[in-house]
Amino acid sequence: MRILQLLFAVVIILLLQDVPASGLSDSQQCRNNHGHCRRLCFHTERWEGTCGNGRLRCCR
Repeated sequence: MRILQLLFAVVIILLLQDVPASGLSDSQQCRNNHGHCRRLCFHTERWEGTCGNGRLRCCR
């Protein structure tokens, strides 16, 4: 029974490790696609998506 409790605790810890990283995923994805996170895009740039949990724009 203790093995099942330990296994359950390990699974919960592994699932909770992804929670803080998910907030950075859109910003990191923008930078990986050679974009920049800005409030407004310049006239020579295109709006590709969002950054900062939807508060900024990913300009490229």
